[in-house]
Amino acid sequence: MKGVVFKWSASAAALAAGAGLATGASANDDVDALVANPGNVVMPNINYAGWNYSLLDQITLDNVADLRIAWTWQIGILDSHEASPLVVGDTMYIVSPKPNYVYALDLTRDGVIKWEFRPDMNVEEATRQGCCGAQTRGLNYAEGKIFFNTLDGQHFALDAATGEALWRTVGADLSIGETTVGNMIVVGDLLISGNAGGERGVRGKVQAFDINTGNLQWVMYSMGPDNEVGIGPRFNPFYADDKVGSLATWYGDSWRRGGGTVWGYFTYDEAANIFHYSTGNCGPWNPDYRREWGVVTLDANGGLVDYRNNWCASEMARDATTGELIWAYNITPADPWDYDEPLQTPLVDLMINGEMRQTAIKAARTGYFYVWDRNTGEMLVQPWQFVFSNTTVGVDMATGRALYNMDKWMFSRVEDRRNYTQADPGRLADGTTVLDYTGTEVTDICPGIFARNWQNDAWSPRTGLLYTSTLNGCFSFHVIEGEYTPGEGYTLLQFGGPATNPFVDNDGQRSDHQGELQANDPVTGQTVWQLNAPRGNHAPILATATDLLFQGAPQDGLMRAIDATNGEIVWTFRTGSNFNQSPITYLGPDGRQYVAIIASSAANNNPVAYDAAADAADRYRRSGSTLYVFGLPEATAAN
Repeated sequence: MKGVVFKWSASAAALAAGAGLATGASANDDVDALVANPGNVVMPNINYAGWNYSLLDQITLDNVADLRIAWTWQIGILDSHEASPLVVGDTMYIVSPKPNYVYALDLTRDGVIKWEFRPDMNVEEATRQGCCGAQTRGLNYAEGKIFFNTLDGQHFALDAATGEALWRTVGADLSIGETTVGNMIVVGDLLISGNAGGERGVRGKVQAFDINTGNLQWVMYSMGPDNEVGIGPRFNPFYADDKVGSLATWYGDSWRRGGGTVWGYFTYDEAANIFHYSTGNCGPWNPDYRREWGVVTLDANGGLVDYRNNWCASEMARDATTGELIWAYNITPADPWDYDEPLQTPLVDLMINGEMRQTAIKAARTGYFYVWDRNTGEMLVQPWQFVFSNTTVGVDMATGRALYNMDKWMFSRVEDRRNYTQADPGRLADGTTVLDYTGTEVTDICPGIFARNWQNDAWSPRTGLLYTSTLNGCFSFHVIEGEYTPGEGYTLLQFGGPATNPFVDNDGQRSDHQGELQANDPVTGQTVWQLNAPRGNHAPILATATDLLFQGAPQDGLMRAIDATNGEIVWTFRTGSNFNQSPITYLGPDGRQYVAIIASSAANNNPVAYDAAADAADRYRRSGSTLYVFGLPEATAAN
């Protein structure tokens, strides 16, 4: 990147310091220096603070309509690509979904392949064990190395210049259904990584490897004995329920199969040397296997008192050097609804009640928006619903407890259910309406599994808004009884068909759309604007310093730019495929700003019949895997 002159403002440079983009040597110096130059993209979500926000400002609201295709590259693996490219200097790095190949592309020659790396991996078994598409979601760069992990648990460091494997280690046990899906972060000389497999009775963990040797430095689990969880003298969560540790909140040895896997994104506070993340669903989904059977104890407000199952479906803050747990907050105690929290936790400074506070924020899968003090875990703003929820009626600010609606709780046996709920109309799996429950199916659970998924949010310090993709859907399902078998599914839940109101608006009324792109103000608790989509909006979002958002529109097959201040679509380009990754923007060797995205869809994920009408939903979603790179005409970029 030497000698390249690029346009980005002094105000943007000031924002970099406030975002943990270049704040000293507490993180990896090499990474800090590269991230401070916004022409590079060296980690998922762009910076340690997890903003997914670029300081590049050549492409603006005034000239975005002039964006044109600069070049394309066919990847050749027909699957859902969820990992965004990296850019370091004049090289772009791409990792593909199963099989997990890594490619280095020469940006001086419009994507000529410099090298590719194809690891030996157990693709068939990893795909069988992996959940939900079995994807990978990222690469990391530091000290001249590309770091990645494969779905079957291998971790690699590659020479970024040649693709040579510098070291390999294994961080997951595929025989029990444990996999790795690409989420990592480099802090100092450590590569911190998580695991997946919560649907197979895997116990969640984070682990740290030496970036130079691959040697394991430490492992910390989401639940279990204090020493295995990392609980020591520094552990001081804000709420009493989280101070009790983990073992006391689980029934018997159920914690050994407790889920809480770590398959989402990490953020890092350099000043405090703390990394933040959240954990996946409890395992199994049936809560009776994690508590005294059929017994639920609530306080007077509806907060869960016993067997809260710390810490699946929870927010975690750990020391980045030792892995010690600093604080934790149980977002969905005992989680009967599969409310994973794999989402990034943006670290932002907010003015709250006249005082600037260091916060960690999250638009959670429960449909509630959280603002915590990132040093203590205290909630600073009353959690509010950005997507309708009827599993809870609110959050108690004094105790920190989610307040549950027992009509939506899951029970294995109908006699247990009737101990806690009034008999009211239900519906069987075949759709038959009954006047009283004849089984344990629970209808109209909102949100059904999630209000949004893992997809990257974007935080703009210019607008003070978090941009989030949402799903406004409700499900019906019931839990069942069963045995744990290592390496096999362990959810003990069955779907009961669509809900009475499958799509709902924020008031719980039937909605004519399933998804939204939302712009949310974390302090006021308001959705400032929303852009509706007929189907669930599962596409990640990139924000820039010129009040632009870039996002794919899966149902239309469109790559698009959006005005971040009001939600107006200001530019589109039809690729004719799906979008499952965040766009990136980078500075090319010619000094021009480019936007890149992989449009992709698995061959079995094309819901449109060949004879569907021209205006049918998802009409433009087709199999493919193509990297698109967009840029301004040279004359426009020069201005």
